[in-house]
Parts: sequence; structure tokens; C-alpha cells
Amino acid sequence: MNVRPTLRAIPLVFAGLASIVLEASCARSEEDRPYATWAFGTEGAVRDVCVQTECPAPFATCEGERGLCTVDLRSDVDHCGSCGARCPRTNSRTPWSFVCSEGLCRLACDPHYADCNGRVDDGCETSTWEDPANCGGCGNACDEGVLCWRGACGCPNGFTRCGDDCVRLDADNENCGACGSVCEAPESDADPRWTCGPGVEPNHTAWTCASASCSLQCKQPYADCNQDFCGDGCEVDLGKDPANCGACGNACAPGQRCESGACTCPPGTTRCAGACVDLSTDPAHCGECGASCPGSTSARANGGPLCEDGRCSYVCSPGFADCDDDLDDGCEANLLQSQRHCGSCGNRCDVAGGQPCVAGTCLTKPCDEPVVR
Repeated sequence: MNVRPTLRAIPLVFAGLASIVLEASCARSEEDRPYATWAFGTEGAVRDVCVQTECPAPFATCEGERGLCTVDLRSDVDHCGSCGARCPRTNSRTPWSFVCSEGLCRLACDPHYADCNGRVDDGCETSTWEDPANCGGCGNACDEGVLCWRGACGCPNGFTRCGDDCVRLDADNENCGACGSVCEAPESDADPRWTCGPGVEPNHTAWTCASASCSLQCKQPYADCNQDFCGDGCEVDLGKDPANCGACGNACAPGQRCESGACTCPPGTTRCAGACVDLSTDPAHCGECGASCPGSTSARANGGPLCEDGRCSYVCSPGFADCDDDLDDGCEANLLQSQRHCGSCGNRCDVAGGQPCVAGTCLTKPCDEPVVR
């Protein structure tokens, strides 16, 4: 079912910009003169609003960037405060980056890191996740000899310090019952933990730490549902068995499959191409399996296909529209900046006169002197 979707644009909301943009239309005279509105009197028409070509702060026209007044000097990392003022770049291995905020390049730390020495040259040098002198935050020092673990001083209740880590002695295979006690098969055949006989390890079992003791247990996601541990071991895969899905005796409904310990497909969904989908909302299976809604899905599309009640449509991101009626390129018009589609499709600024579109409005200003036409 391939149906041409209807285009649904999200209304533009331009708030807080009244102080930098005058309300005016972008009509042009028959002679293409740079005026916007006219007031009429007994002596004829008087031009009172003209085209503005200067960018209102904090917007600017910067070399190498498309369009007029398209750069916000408050937040653009390539033009921070002024055109060409580029914030420092970092690589993926550093736990920090630089952002442009209010026209200034500022250091931004990744979670669990901080700039505790106040020096920009070494970035966010401190791990507040594990530094006992700055545990959870700069200057928050732990007591002498106390471990900083995951941003808090000392090990939480139920955990024990083993070296530079906090562990659960009742469930840690590397520290089972005591620090450094590795959970593994007993060396002695006389060890009572050989419950099925010396050296006998039933199917799908492993030596596991439980209740601070090391013993043979079922490997995940297996289980001993028939209670014959020493006979056939852990015979059921709880992740795949529809008769024992997620737990012994938990049977899936007829027609459902057991995937990762859960019965699928849930009510209200249909299995399409190996996945459970909602035919009323899935753009790849809208109304029926394989019925994909048309339209570009790339990041540059500024919108995407939408499926509602099993019918296709296309939705644009705020500030964008499909002005060329071609969904192959998505919502190609930036209504906030386009001189040819300023605020709405077809609303054209004075392109030849250099009139910018800022926040969806063609810039105008009062004329230096009223002109009678």
C-alpha cells in the first residue's frame, strides 16, 4: 500500500525576537524598489518602511556560511562572539569539549569529570568518579584512607572494599566470601560441593558465587525445570522456550514466540520481517506488513514519514517546510532563514536588495525620510 502522504507542517513559533525584528510584510514595488509597506494619504502613497540589510544582533553573515544573517554569534562554535572566532577542538579521547555560550567559548566536562584546577589547558583533568580528593565534586575530599567509589566516599551497604574496588562478597566470582577468593571447581574429589560426583559438571552449569559460597549453578539463561539436575543438568533455555519463557512454566500464548525471555508479539502488534510492529504507527509497516511510507528519512531531510491510524503522512521539523512538493528531499526549506520562503512557503524577501530573513521575518526598518510616491 503506497499512498501519497499528506504533508503536515508544524506551526512556527517565534518568541522573544520582537525586540530585534520589526513586524512588516516583504512586498516589493512594481519597480523592485526596496520598500515594504505604504501609508496612504490625500497627497498619495507614502513609503514608511524600507528594507533592512544589516543583521540584528546576535546574528551575522559570516564567510563560508550559506545565507544572510544565518549565524548566531551567541552559540556557534565556529563563530563564537564574532565571525571566524572558532572554539578549540578536542578529540574523542578527551573527557571534555568546548561550547559557545553567550558568545564565549566555555569548557564543558563529560559526566564524572571536572576542571578542579581551573586551568583550561588541561581541560577537565579530574575524575570525580574515583578521586578521593574530589569525590563527586571539586574539593569534596574523603577521609584519609577512604576509597572514592563511583563518586561517593566509602563502599555502600552490602559492599566490601577489595583493593580499589567495592564488591559484593556474596555474588562476586572473583571475591566469593572473601577478597581474592576466586570461585572455581574444587581441587579435591572429596569436596562436598561435587554434588553429582567428583568431576561431574552437568550440562549448562558453571561454578558460581551465590550466598558467599561457590557451587555449581545453571548458566544464564538456562534452568533446571524438570528438577533432574544431575541427570540432564539445566535442560531448558528460558530465553527461547515458549513453554518456559523467562521462567519455568511460563508458557507463551498460541502463535507467540519466546525471544530473550519474553513472549512476542505483544497484543496490538504484528510480526513483520522478524520484528513485532504496530501497524497503526510504524512508518515501515503502515497498515500492513511491508507498506513503507514514502519520503526521505535522512538526517538532512528535516522531517520524516509518519504513520497514524495505519495511514501515511509526512511531518516537518519545527521551522522547516516542503516547499517544492518533493518528499525525496524532505522538508528542504528553512523558514527561519530562507530569503525565498521566509516564514512560509513562497514568502519572498527582496533577494536582489540583500534583505535577510531572520527568525522567519524579512528584515525591515523605518525609512530615513518618508517618500511620497
